[in-house]
Amino acid sequence: MNKTKMIATIGPASDKKETIKEMILNGVDVIRINMSHSDFDYARKVILSVREIDVELSTQTGIMIDTRGPEIRIGNLESKKVKLEKGKMIKITKNNIVGNSDIVSTTFSGLIKYCKLGEKILVNDGNVELVVESKDMDEIICRINNDGYIRSNCSINIPDADFVIKFLSEFDKETIKFAVLMQADYLALSHVRNQLDVLDVNDLLIELNDDRIQLISKIENKEAIDEIEKILKVSDGVMVARGDLGIEIDIEKIPSVQKRIAKEARKKEKVCVIATEMLSTMQENPRPTRAEVSDVANAVLDGTDAVMLSSETAIGKYPIETVSTMNRIIDEIEKEIDYNDLLLEYDRNDKLDISMAIAYSTVDSANRVNAKAIVCSTLSGNTAKKISYYRPGCPVIAISPDEKTIRGLSINYGIIPVRVPMVNSTDEIVNLSKEEVKKIFDIEKNDKIVIAGSFPLEEVDYTNFMKIEEIK
Repeated sequence: MNKTKMIATIGPASDKKETIKEMILNGVDVIRINMSHSDFDYARKVILSVREIDVELSTQTGIMIDTRGPEIRIGNLESKKVKLEKGKMIKITKNNIVGNSDIVSTTFSGLIKYCKLGEKILVNDGNVELVVESKDMDEIICRINNDGYIRSNCSINIPDADFVIKFLSEFDKETIKFAVLMQADYLALSHVRNQLDVLDVNDLLIELNDDRIQLISKIENKEAIDEIEKILKVSDGVMVARGDLGIEIDIEKIPSVQKRIAKEARKKEKVCVIATEMLSTMQENPRPTRAEVSDVANAVLDGTDAVMLSSETAIGKYPIETVSTMNRIIDEIEKEIDYNDLLLEYDRNDKLDISMAIAYSTVDSANRVNAKAIVCSTLSGNTAKKISYYRPGCPVIAISPDEKTIRGLSINYGIIPVRVPMVNSTDEIVNLSKEEVKKIFDIEKNDKIVIAGSFPLEEVDYTNFMKIEEIK
């Protein structure tokens, strides 16, 4: 079982129940539904399928709902894929039309107002570059700078434009309400610019009486990079969404920005997800390139919590093979990590609170005695998250009676979430811990496990005990 988690996006190539089941069996921990390409009926069907599979397999798969955000997209086209030819002209209109290679509509009518003559417009994740040649009140006329394809609802980016777009659209508000109704575990917030955007969502969740769904802010623009510390402060985690980010900033800066964000998230004890084009070749081919393998490996070595597959599993030809390939890459790289050296990278100072001190000691002890696993008993999930923060060399089995807590740990590094009955004593925690380890691993005599947690579960909200247990 890999420590670095895997998120897979569901789409037409993978939305059948059997395909989802095979992806979960091959290592997927979180299922993502991108609402830029889905409606509520479709999303509901996928979520219900995942929940049925979890019951069948006794798994705890997280559900991530991805908002559209204040994005700009092309409207509907008359065919699935439309080719644009270099040197020709194309109109972008604010009128609601079905587009073709000569004219397309946009989801943001203000685009016409904000675009300037000579400005570059990048379409379909930057695959096609347009240049504004002329404009009037209703449309702009652009020159096509390279051959390429566009699809219905594909992205429009204008890196140098300064748009004023409300962060929470009516559709995104309905999406958040839907996520709460379906008890989703994570909301991935698209095109976050600053902490106020995240706080707007938090305010809506308070109105909806939901304080459990976790907010993952997608870092996709220059402003978000500049505001990363403040965004992390009000988020449960961040996602380095390298597709749009590679359009908004110079592409050669992406690796260093990725590493900086991953490091900052770890320092703030927040989740970090690396996303976009990790194995993009596998949309059309059964094998990745060597560069893609290295890309996934570097994300693992950066200590990220999770890596994400997008179009590879949503519309690619080989969704199951892609998941299996990523799983093998992660497994191979994690064998090379020296977890004792990794622990030494963290500052151990006098300001640690009780929970962090015990979490550090738990990981240190597990590494030193070569423990088979760490088992942590938790009601809120905080104990498991703190232990995960220190990146132990063995898996962390998080046991909790709370189903929402358990699914909410599906994205955290190294954690195997297991739902168990409520316990009434530390002796019960120890006995239950040994039972769960034996269910998951092949345990031999004299194998050691480290047990940590808080007790009584309903009275203590911090980690207050640790025990090393040898299997007799």
